[in-house]
Amino acid sequence: MYLYNIVVGIVFSSQIAVGVFGNSCFICCFGFTWFSSHRSRPMKPILVQIMLTNIIVLFVQGCPLALFHLQKGYFLGNAGCKMVFYLHRVGRGHSICTTCLLSAFQAIIISPSHSSLAKFKVRLPKFIRPSCLLCWIFNMIIEMSVTKYITETKSINSSHRSEIDLLYCNMERALKELIIFPSLRDILCVGCMFFTSIYMVFSLYRHHQRVQHIHSTCLSPRTFPEVKATQTILVLVSIFAIAYCISCGFSLYKVYVIHSGAWIVTVSTFISMCFPTISPFLLIHRVTQTSNSCCACWQRPHL
Repeated sequence: MYLYNIVVGIVFSSQIAVGVFGNSCFICCFGFTWFSSHRSRPMKPILVQIMLTNIIVLFVQGCPLALFHLQKGYFLGNAGCKMVFYLHRVGRGHSICTTCLLSAFQAIIISPSHSSLAKFKVRLPKFIRPSCLLCWIFNMIIEMSVTKYITETKSINSSHRSEIDLLYCNMERALKELIIFPSLRDILCVGCMFFTSIYMVFSLYRHHQRVQHIHSTCLSPRTFPEVKATQTILVLVSIFAIAYCISCGFSLYKVYVIHSGAWIVTVSTFISMCFPTISPFLLIHRVTQTSNSCCACWQRPHL
């Protein structure tokens, strides 16, 4: 076994272990605060959905490549390739949809009372769980066609010019029905995240301008829970967008350059797995910071 294969296998295995641990810790901690806190948090179902999707993406993207490099073999078989790649596509699609929902719903939550979005605030909690369910159904339907074009890789030279070598599986290169609907979904979701992020930035700026003359003995404007939550979501969306765009660039290169190296698949997969690995630790850090500042405020004597 080559040293390169051992190193890549260990890197992917470590990334999976760290990511799954972080997402599991976040779900456990968030579940505890969910039942122990009396405060309503409408974003809880979406955040839990993102963490569960992260675990799925880490397993179905990272495990095949880690095992491929460590064993240097084609172990999935035809049915295994179809199932793993289908789960990968559904998980990826659900991740971008739920991140878009998170950004859009947070923009509604922080919208001023005089804006056109304010009328949706009261009804927002009723739409969160149905929206998450519809995202699962929608992505499972539009990704069904992918199973027809994924085949088992028989040997290291079995990939033809009409196929894309995914190392552990092969995929046909020119697939209009496989690309058009997921591409439209991705463009709409990324566009929505872009515009809602701009809206949230301007809303936070206007909020800061309005309250900067107010002196609080407890919380500064930047430590209000709503502001902290919005800042966290903006950072989360930014990390997702950067990792997604870089990964898409490598994927397009793999699709349109016939003699591209196998390293493209490895690098693209590693980058796309950065978001599900980093995001739970970012959220845990932000939630801990907010909880500590609120506790300090509560314990401080008011004069």
